[in-house]
Amino acid sequence: MKKQDQILSAVFLLIMSAAGIYWAVANTSWTLAGTTAAAACFGIFVWLGVRTIPVLTAYIAGADPADKLPEGHAAGTRERTWLTIILWMLGTRALLFLIAYGLMVIHNGSAGSLLATVRETWHLTGIDTQSYLGIAEHGYVTEGDSRFHIVFLPLFPKLIQFVQLFTGDYLSAGFAVSNLCAIAAALVAYELALLDMTRKDALRVVKYIFIFPSAFFFVIPMTESLFLVLSLMSIYFVRRHKWLLACLCAALAGYTRSPGILLAVPIAVEMARVLAVSYRQTTRREWTRKAAIAVACLAVAPLGLLAYLYVNYAVTGNPFQFSIYQREHWFQRMYLFWDTARYQTDYVVKAFREGDSRSLLGLWLPNVLMIVSTLLLICRSARKLHPSYTAYFIVYFAYVVGPTWLLSAPRYFAVAFPLAFAAVLVTKDRAKDAALTVIYLIGGLLYLALFVWGYPIY
Repeated sequence: MKKQDQILSAVFLLIMSAAGIYWAVANTSWTLAGTTAAAACFGIFVWLGVRTIPVLTAYIAGADPADKLPEGHAAGTRERTWLTIILWMLGTRALLFLIAYGLMVIHNGSAGSLLATVRETWHLTGIDTQSYLGIAEHGYVTEGDSRFHIVFLPLFPKLIQFVQLFTGDYLSAGFAVSNLCAIAAALVAYELALLDMTRKDALRVVKYIFIFPSAFFFVIPMTESLFLVLSLMSIYFVRRHKWLLACLCAALAGYTRSPGILLAVPIAVEMARVLAVSYRQTTRREWTRKAAIAVACLAVAPLGLLAYLYVNYAVTGNPFQFSIYQREHWFQRMYLFWDTARYQTDYVVKAFREGDSRSLLGLWLPNVLMIVSTLLLICRSARKLHPSYTAYFIVYFAYVVGPTWLLSAPRYFAVAFPLAFAAVLVTKDRAKDAALTVIYLIGGLLYLALFVWGYPIY
């Protein structure tokens, strides 16, 4: 390990140690299961950070390879592949609807027509869909329960509002936006993967994104599909050195969901790499000009989140009103992610002992499994995964797992695109690929069944 890597690793370990000591002093719950889970989560994360630092610094400082054309761009090949992806996405969307309908029939013994029971089948009244549809139809308000809609960011309902002009109703518009964005995300994921992988592996990246156990959320009128396509576009553009487009997409992602601001991290990594190479190959004047452009473009990335703060101010008079509602109405604030592993595990034990199968299977067990499995998957592939993707996952993991009342870990990780790339890297042989595919499909079917049957899945 180089001296600079040793220094960075020492700083990282010092910061994590200080945070760990603070948590140990502040923690008042010391159950065996919870403490073990917290220690394991903390340890794996530290291991991931230490493994990532030398890879990341080497990438930033390395020679800049010429951009290669994605494999299979012979005449007509790209069009045929895109058509295959589109048809596969349309087929899987239709299959998900049919499976969900069949699960509803199994649960209820009978059901009405497929179209008439869409709202009941997908339990759209029990998740955030109704909030987004309400914003699209009525905007943000300051009275009644609808005042809490300010915690939901504006871009997705704005798109629903626009598409409704063509569909005639907001629910259909919501389904249209989500599924069109999902198809677009599949195409962008394929093109992004082609920058580093063969055509076959790029298609497997698309597969792993959309067979992820909670991938059915890409069908529903929720922000997942929109956030995913904007995230992928941001990374694709920055890797092709189109910095302004990358930062604009990051800004739009930040106007869709708050973690969009975290895209500034991989963008900054890619920019730093280009600037490091440029520093060795160009004049100081040219490098200064390029660095100024990079800083100016990077400043665009937070604008989406800043625009959302302005919406809060315009509606309520307080740019941070959303955080007040999250704290007072949902008991939500940010804390240390390994403490989330602790209390989630304690909830698993409590629900099991009390025979509360609904909370156990719908909430706590999926959350714990997702926290542990995703962290281990990225650790397993950290030395091979594109360094900026690993950096993004690290900050994304700490951010989305950190809330003190985490309910939706499987849904949050569905849009963490580095997981699909990691899955491809650890399943190079056909047996491993088949095994992980089966695990994902079975997990997805079970999770969808629980969702359709009304378990508390958010």
